[in-house]
Amino acid sequence: MSSPALCVWSRNPSLHLLKKCVRLLRTSVPKHTAKSQRNSLSLTEQLQARIEIRGPLTVADYMRAVLTSPCGGYYMHRDVLGRQGDFTTSPEITQLFGDMVGIWFVNEVNKFYAPSQPLQLVEFGPGRGSLTADVLNVFKKIRGTDGLSVHLVEISPEFSRIQAEKLCKKESVESWNAPLAESRKGGRQYSLGKDPQNINRSRKQSSFDTVTVQRPQNLPKKTDAKHYQKGTMEDGTPVFWYYSINEVPRSFSCYLAHEFFDALPIHKFKKTADGWREILVAPDPEKGSDYFKFVISRSGTPSSKVLMKPWDERTEAEICPDAGLIAQQIATRLEEDGGAALIIDYGYDAGSCDTFRAFRQHKQVDPLVSPGTADLTADVDFGYLRNAVADKTVTYGPVTQAYFLKQLGIDVRLKVLLEECPEDQKSTLQSGYNMVMNSMGERFKFFSMFPSVLKDHLKKYPVAGFPKI
Repeated sequence: MSSPALCVWSRNPSLHLLKKCVRLLRTSVPKHTAKSQRNSLSLTEQLQARIEIRGPLTVADYMRAVLTSPCGGYYMHRDVLGRQGDFTTSPEITQLFGDMVGIWFVNEVNKFYAPSQPLQLVEFGPGRGSLTADVLNVFKKIRGTDGLSVHLVEISPEFSRIQAEKLCKKESVESWNAPLAESRKGGRQYSLGKDPQNINRSRKQSSFDTVTVQRPQNLPKKTDAKHYQKGTMEDGTPVFWYYSINEVPRSFSCYLAHEFFDALPIHKFKKTADGWREILVAPDPEKGSDYFKFVISRSGTPSSKVLMKPWDERTEAEICPDAGLIAQQIATRLEEDGGAALIIDYGYDAGSCDTFRAFRQHKQVDPLVSPGTADLTADVDFGYLRNAVADKTVTYGPVTQAYFLKQLGIDVRLKVLLEECPEDQKSTLQSGYNMVMNSMGERFKFFSMFPSVLKDHLKKYPVAGFPKI
């Protein structure tokens, strides 16, 4: 990344700031008509207005808004996977991938947990649900479905709909989420008008219109259930959807995260003569209305003071606090409730510092242009995750995807499938194998976590797919 220009961002005086707020409010107070929907603020305009009022955004805030904003967020209202999308994942390429992951979970869990006991499969960001389906297929064939339940952590209304269609009987699906057509509106709804209650309270009527703020339509309806959607598979296995791991029931679980951590928001930092400074995002009107640019904070930010140390020898750094937090939440559950976790993503163990990028139509593009139209991502720092969970778990990896799948027996599985499948499907099966083993084999990494109490047990019965420790 080229060195960003020094940020000289002076805030407006309070009166000028107030005028800006009023102007922003006026531009976001349409009546509920088709015309007003067309004139509502785009994601770019929202970001620009937010920066105009508060100053430049952290990369984390920019990334979070671009990917998950109810109004135009990249993941929220469309299927972005496959040839017609912006990127393809291993589970979408070949079932061999999901077969190996399922075999790994069954093999490891059976070492210390009876198959007759209840088991939760918890997946973060399941995409189309292909990996979930393949893993469950292995569970059903080897372990059985007694006591099995599926728990999906998913914030996208579109993907939760696609997952339900793939996994569940149509008539069994119940959702407390708003319909997709309504969730596209997103955010708060404003309406202007005289408040009759205020008029009745006083004989002196104010000359100002009141602003009524209604509950966002895209929020789930109020319910006692922690899940926002549920359904049942053909074999009777229950499936539940949640917005956060905090809502998932506490029980013995297999935790799975495939290409999830790379989409979590990162903070970017640069060391200067005055110490660590945070790299921020600001509009770049000289290039165009849809363009943003990197700038450097003039002084230390809360994030730079908390996350970076003066003695750190790096000159640039990327930190993902959300990744560390979620890893710690998984670790706590493993320690207290039991289970195993497998994290699959592209990343590094140490040494990388500039990996923030974007992909559109399977090509890398500028992440600061046309927000909401491309996938934003950053490599996962597995060393950071390992340090975050060191007090509660024993970890293995990261190892390359090719190494892991080879150790699990993907070659044997391929041979069996080639012997069983029709002749016209053999080329597709072979090309899928080549892609996950060769094209993606070195780029992606596997990282696993177990409760620390199993450390000695796992030395006696080594974890498959990883070198012995």
